[in-house]
Amino acid sequence: MNKTIKNISLCTAFVSLMSCGESTKTSNEIPADSVKVNSVSEAELGSKLYNIPSPIETFTILKMSGAEFDKTLLNSPKNISKYVSNFSKSVNLGTYSADLSFCLLYKENADINLYLKNVNELTTSLGIDGGFAKAVTERLKANPNDSDSIMQIVSEASVDAYLYLKENQRNNTSVLITAGGWIEGMHFITNMANKTQNKEVIGLVAGQRKVVRNLIKMLEKFESESEVAALLTDIREIGAIYDTLKPKQDVAVASADKNIVSIGSNKSYEVSDEELKAIHEKIEALRNKLTI
Repeated sequence: MNKTIKNISLCTAFVSLMSCGESTKTSNEIPADSVKVNSVSEAELGSKLYNIPSPIETFTILKMSGAEFDKTLLNSPKNISKYVSNFSKSVNLGTYSADLSFCLLYKENADINLYLKNVNELTTSLGIDGGFAKAVTERLKANPNDSDSIMQIVSEASVDAYLYLKENQRNNTSVLITAGGWIEGMHFITNMANKTQNKEVIGLVAGQRKVVRNLIKMLEKFESESEVAALLTDIREIGAIYDTLKPKQDVAVASADKNIVSIGSNKSYEVSDEELKAIHEKIEALRNKLTI
């Protein structure tokens, strides 16, 4: 099993949670208006997906920085009724998957159940299914209140979910789910960066510089679709702000200087207050456009 499959964004992993339901659709029964099949190959997308960090990875660093759970940042479960197009369903499957990751990490069991339900509903509606459905359903029922077990179940099921999408040539669906999860993750970390001014949280924001470039390249594969093109325009604007960040050669340690942040290599970036604010505002405008 190659590292692309093992490390594909966890927001795609949550596709597998549609197996909580009773869907029995086969690949031949995917709704006629579902996201159009595109022939972009695994080889073309794999390296980019590998370089998009999962929400759970991002939120783990966020939690380690001392950030507290903030329920107000979650996308309301009630918003699901607004998502009627396959584009909005795919993007917000990523959004709700990121919210679920956040709740799992902080062991917010009451909210976990709500977001599990929404992820299940969206995956079923999108016609995403696979032979692993029954097994995951049984395991989740056996561990209803153990968030650590649920996280493990979801992580293992991610491989099956990814293979299902790949085998059914649904690469564009994977990309939209990934984009939605990334936007929701950025919504969390930019809000907390502004609120706390914690250098580690600001570091998470700066560390997305390469990520946003990879996301743009992924979306460009499907730019012929009008809704993807519109999303790409907004993300390119975010990418343009990242292009203004000033690099600073440094060792891979946390800097003591204000607003100098390590991104896990020998290069770090300086993020001014104005740049942080600009990234935050762009993310919030895009997130509101997609979720509300």
